[in-house]
Amino acid sequence: MAAPAAHAAPADHAVPAGHGGYGGYGGYDRPRLPLPWNDDLTIDRTGDVSPDGSVTLYGSYRCVREGMEYTRASVLVTLTQGRERHGLGGYDAICDGLRHRWLIDAVNVGRYEPGPAEAEVTLLRFDSGDSFVPMPKNVAGVDQGVRLVGGGN
Repeated sequence: MAAPAAHAAPADHAVPAGHGGYGGYGGYDRPRLPLPWNDDLTIDRTGDVSPDGSVTLYGSYRCVREGMEYTRASVLVTLTQGRERHGLGGYDAICDGLRHRWLIDAVNVGRYEPGPAEAEVTLLRFDSGDSFVPMPKNVAGVDQGVRLVGGGN
């Protein structure tokens, strides 16, 4: 009995470098996981809301330096619930390549209440590059539904 013939994958099935697959050979699409040397951002699925409508949201981030001595960055959050849509402020991020927790505590920004809401979160890094003035650059972003819960929920 003869062994089955081996065939090379046609060129249109090849996976470009960096796009999944094993050994650059097509067809196997591995899940994309954040790599420890990439910028990354998450938001927790649950946030807190107080009786006065103030909210607190939580998440995590990783910001890499890319060879610079110090890179300034911020986590920026916009929250939408019904007709309420507000930028909740920013969180000063540390670009050291490690994962850190962030917290945005927004007071007097609207009248939020317990229930579903939509959060847009951006990790904005300020790189100096070749210029004297640091230029902002979006390096990670998340748009996700969150559930706001009150103290009694």
